[in-house]
Amino acid sequence: MARLSYEHEKYQVGIALSCLSVELYLKSVLDQVEHPTELETTHDIINIYRCLAKRYVPQADLMPKLVRCRKYFNEARYPASNSAAYTKEFCEEFLGCIDAVKDYVDNKCQAGMNDLLNKFKKKL
Repeated sequence: MARLSYEHEKYQVGIALSCLSVELYLKSVLDQVEHPTELETTHDIINIYRCLAKRYVPQADLMPKLVRCRKYFNEARYPASNSAAYTKEFCEEFLGCIDAVKDYVDNKCQAGMNDLLNKFKKKL
């Protein structure tokens, strides 16, 4: 949806959805690491990433990108903000953040057999 918003020149919406996409990618592997339960219901991508990075060391530090997403998530999702600040180039930056986080999750945050056994053993 973020890319579709971008393609239709809805850059403010594209940025908000990019930030949400980043959060969802990170949360998709959160259950593989020790973490405070409250992280599951917050938008705290900074601490979600910190929990993940303890176990899955990233090749490049994603923190600057995540700090930027965290900063603009609330601003971009409310239409009363200054939409003139949300340009095509600005939106492209956030789409790049999606790609970087997706790459991290897909290539670094891999669950092993023990992770899967522990996850499903808890539910039995």
